[in-house]
Amino acid sequence: MTTMPVDWDDNVIRRYLTPESHQKSREEFEKTHIDIDKIRADYLFPHPTNDEFVTQEEFRDAILKSNVNDDNRIFILRGETGSGKSQLCQWLEYQIGREESSGVDETHIALHVSRSQTRIEDIVEILTEPVDLDIQVGNVEDLSPKKVADAMVTNLDAYAPAAFRELTETEVKELTADRTGDDLRSILTRNLKEYQRAVASEDEDEIPDLLDEDDYRTLALSAFGKARGRDTIFPMLRGFLHDELSGKLNVGNFQEKLERISDEYVERGLRPVLICEDLTTFSVLKEQLLDHIFQLDSGHYDVVLGWTTGWEKDDLDTALGTSENTYTYMKDRAEGYLSTTDETGQAYFLTEDATVELARKYVSVIREESAATLDTDIPESEFDDLYPFNAEFIRRSYEHLVQDGNERRTPRLLLIRIVRECLTATTPPFESIEGNPYVKQFPTPVSLDLSGEIQSLAKWYGIPSADGNIQLPRGIPETFEVTVPDSVFENTDPVILQGTGSGPKRDFRLTHIEGLVEPGATVTVAASLNSRPEADVEVILDNDNVGLTGEDGSATVELPDEEREVTITAQTADLSDSLSLAVGTDSLTLTPTPSQPDVDDDVTIQAKFNGEAVTGVPIHKDGEEVGTTDEDGTVTITASDPPEMTISGEVEGVKEEITVTVKESGGSYPVDVELPGDEVDQQRFEYEQWLKSGEEYDSSETLRSGAVTVLESWYDPTRLANPNASATGVAGIYYARGSETPVSIQSVNERDGLSVDLPFGTEHDSIYEPLLWCGLSADDELPHEERYELNYDLLRGWATEEVSTFRSEMRSTIENCLPDGWTIEEFIIVAQYLLVNAGQGTTELNRSLVFEEYSSANSYSHPVGERFSSGHPYRAAYSNLTKSSSVPQDLAEGFFKLKANFIDDKRLSDAHESVVENLDSYITEAMYIDPVELPDAYRVGTTRSDATQKLTLLFERVAEYAQELNKLDPEDAEHVVDQVEKIDTWFDESHDAPQLRDIYGRLYEAVGKLDVSLMERWETQKERLDDADELHLLEFKQDVKDLRQIQSKTGPEFVSLLHKFEESKKRRVEWDIYAAIGEMIEIAKDIEIESSGGELEREIRNSDEMAAVLEQQSNAVDALGGDNQ
Repeated sequence: MTTMPVDWDDNVIRRYLTPESHQKSREEFEKTHIDIDKIRADYLFPHPTNDEFVTQEEFRDAILKSNVNDDNRIFILRGETGSGKSQLCQWLEYQIGREESSGVDETHIALHVSRSQTRIEDIVEILTEPVDLDIQVGNVEDLSPKKVADAMVTNLDAYAPAAFRELTETEVKELTADRTGDDLRSILTRNLKEYQRAVASEDEDEIPDLLDEDDYRTLALSAFGKARGRDTIFPMLRGFLHDELSGKLNVGNFQEKLERISDEYVERGLRPVLICEDLTTFSVLKEQLLDHIFQLDSGHYDVVLGWTTGWEKDDLDTALGTSENTYTYMKDRAEGYLSTTDETGQAYFLTEDATVELARKYVSVIREESAATLDTDIPESEFDDLYPFNAEFIRRSYEHLVQDGNERRTPRLLLIRIVRECLTATTPPFESIEGNPYVKQFPTPVSLDLSGEIQSLAKWYGIPSADGNIQLPRGIPETFEVTVPDSVFENTDPVILQGTGSGPKRDFRLTHIEGLVEPGATVTVAASLNSRPEADVEVILDNDNVGLTGEDGSATVELPDEEREVTITAQTADLSDSLSLAVGTDSLTLTPTPSQPDVDDDVTIQAKFNGEAVTGVPIHKDGEEVGTTDEDGTVTITASDPPEMTISGEVEGVKEEITVTVKESGGSYPVDVELPGDEVDQQRFEYEQWLKSGEEYDSSETLRSGAVTVLESWYDPTRLANPNASATGVAGIYYARGSETPVSIQSVNERDGLSVDLPFGTEHDSIYEPLLWCGLSADDELPHEERYELNYDLLRGWATEEVSTFRSEMRSTIENCLPDGWTIEEFIIVAQYLLVNAGQGTTELNRSLVFEEYSSANSYSHPVGERFSSGHPYRAAYSNLTKSSSVPQDLAEGFFKLKANFIDDKRLSDAHESVVENLDSYITEAMYIDPVELPDAYRVGTTRSDATQKLTLLFERVAEYAQELNKLDPEDAEHVVDQVEKIDTWFDESHDAPQLRDIYGRLYEAVGKLDVSLMERWETQKERLDDADELHLLEFKQDVKDLRQIQSKTGPEFVSLLHKFEESKKRRVEWDIYAAIGEMIEIAKDIEIESSGGELEREIRNSDEMAAVLEQQSNAVDALGGDNQ
């Protein structure tokens, strides 16, 4: 269990760490004040230079450059809440003084209205106390909100014709009408209550308007049916309401009172300096205050007018009753327009060094003035004299400050929400800061295999080293009783922890500290890493090694005796920095901090002329002037236009130009990212928290996406086919749920159905972290090897195993739908066999059949269409099967081929031999294929995107066909049996072609003497019989022999004989010849002579012709033999 030795007192903490500067005594304030020497000035008059930034003293001096009788002078001071406005205004009060003899001169009097002084009576008292004016005002807290709202609405209705000439009487009635919840009376009652609460509160709540823009929009929609009058009616209505309230509080015409107060100061020879930290403090009086002070000749005030950037954006344009643009109107009349924060809400003056110094001042004062003592010695130097923090802790917490989800780096947040919260906690800062809502969390820079305490210490207190590792002064974990694991590099001090390649930025630089740059002189240079001296750095003069830096990071370099330009370079690990010096001549050096900024970072350029910081140097970025150096020779610019920017300056004709490398956002990461750095760090932090606990992971989609990208870059993970194949464009079975490989993040982003699972647990970090970086990458790339120690083999092994497991689960799911013991490969062969058998009657299952493209018999009538009715179940099953006719052959290509013309012989042989040896069993068992549990996601195609053929349909169709195939019985072959029996009446296997011609000829000659309608057909058959090429008696005899067995056959053999019958009927003329013989015999047999009893009948019967016919018939029958005997 961790501990934190405490030698501070909570009462002292709360006395010094206050939300408002005025809550401290002057002594307490001055003990902890840090000079605010970086205030951005768009303009400031009077001021001797046009520098981009001014100091607190320069701002103060500009304010004091006024005479007692001068008209109003206004200095606008904008910045985020907590950005130093309160601190600066409090400093101005103490500098200027509340009494004639307490400030820097005897005429200016500070009238400081702080943010917390929100009561109107307090404001009036501050304004009047130095001149003993007695102006009595009421207190808003004593009023009834409902009664005040009723009175305001009544007076509005009464005075509207004069106050709002743009509105008709009907519109006024609508504006003041009572409605449920969104009428003016309800809005005022609600806002008056909030107004009273804010005034009475000791918190930092902003004083609300009686009617804000949102309120007015709601009111206008109810009253007019549309949101009209925002720029006209709204400011007049709000002004009327504020005047109503201030009037009833006896403030009356506040502008007149301001003028009276001003005159009283002038009569006494004094110049009032009204310091207003936040304009909203004046609540209902602010419109009158603004109207008065911006009528410059209406009074004799110097006014520091503060407001937040948010108020300027949202409310400024309705703050004055002027037809001009309010922003332009105010700036045109102001003597200064200054800002304490940049666009991101970061305080300009709070640089890294100033941030640390600010915290050090407060912590040291609090510890000194606390009565508590410690029983243990604190290694103060290892905590950078900041115990219980160190410099890294302060810098990192400040860098990650947020408020309401937005980046906001201000001294108030740092001191109140970080320093005070940590000092009053019962656990060490590295534990109490976790979960702090004012800190945007970020990942640990060391391995997740280390203990949680070590990870947190490294994250908050760790010092980056030149080689990318993290150093932790041993006294820090020992003080907090955190055990250092045996797994660290060495038992050293500091403790060295292996970095993960994505820790804090390493800002390495070499600077010229002292010494004139002249021939033979010695100069001192210093190497630093992240503002800390860096020892043992190699120092090189031109190409010669001149030594190493000492513990303080410095080294001396002896310059050459001759006049020339030299280059001094510092190198350590993979870091280097250089500076150029002109020996013996005037030289100008420009040094950027940081040396390799990210795009949009602030970069401080320091100019030194002959080794001395020089002020007033115009600095150009890419040819455009961006500012001039201040007293310490520095100017701050913004890094832009990666990959580099050119910085140049000139002093007394000496020019210098340097090139500064600018990294893309996230350039310090192992991949190129498009997301802001804060977002990247937040996602990495969320990943680490999930990996440790399996709990919330809002950005889990990034890890999932990275895993998908990596898996799909090496494999086609959801494809099941021949794993050894390199063939392209061949089919496989795909698990095609969704548009990409399904990956599940355990407990937070789990997918239905089959997926690659990523379970939580720090043991997986070495695999998951590269996947996370891939997901963050703008180009879907794995970490670059020069930026990250990537274990490629480990990652590839993971991907191989996961894909193999996924495919194994696919195969298992599919084969569970097949009869016991079947493989997918065996199913393919069976399905292909059934298709070829059904289509062409083939019964031989050879290897080539497996790849045979399905085709239906086209040289003869297909038996299914020819002999089975449209409603017959077998015909329906066959028709359905043919709808998937291409799928088995496609799958055969995917499962049995290695390349286009190379077959996986073993895989094919194993499946083929198994089916061939037990073909009848496979055909029977095919009836029991049951895909009811198989998800629709299993599809067949050549790619995942074109895998549209459902495997379930193929399974269903094969099973249905096998069932109907096995139901075929002799009744389905009656047409064959009938035909064979007819043939067998006259057919004898002993017939040969000459014999058959002779028989046919004699029959034809006999019946040819009769007038019979079939003569033409018999003639045709006679001609065919005479054509030797048309007769194939041996083949015909075999056909008849085979077909005689059809009633004893089942399954594929039955289907084969159906095909043989149709094919034989089409190809063998013998069928027609024997049919003609039968017809001729039957015709001759059935000839009847009509019995008339007359002489003619007797003549016909006894005629020679009739006798000849009967004789020919008898001879032919005897010759034919067959079943007629």
